[in-house]
Amino acid sequence: MTKRVLIVDDEAPVVEVLKDFFRQFRHENSYETESAKDGAEALIVLLRGKFDLILLDMHMPRMGGLELLKQIRGLGVTVPIIMITANADTRAAAEALGGGVFAYIPKPFDIRHLDHLVALAISTATPK
Repeated sequence: MTKRVLIVDDEAPVVEVLKDFFRQFRHENSYETESAKDGAEALIVLLRGKFDLILLDMHMPRMGGLELLKQIRGLGVTVPIIMITANADTRAAAEALGGGVFAYIPKPFDIRHLDHLVALAISTATPK
């Protein structure tokens, strides 16, 4: 089964690394990825289609991850969201977790940890 993943990050190299990771994951699913460079662009992408998982950077221009998280939940989108950030701000992490993210992981991230979180998020997501 193919799962759709939206990667929202303003750093092109990070997006490419994440896309490569999803091509290599060996779960019972295959992954189709789409990306957006900031929260504003991600909202447009989300309005065009449904996703099974969102990977979301916290700090981006125009609209950051926490604001986008509020917008996503405001639209009634309940898919799992994994927040990724290079910032070690525990208050922001707490806000993200309180806002309904599935997990919060710091950059640089461990691919095995990300692989595990993705598999867990996809397996626990309620079917549409």
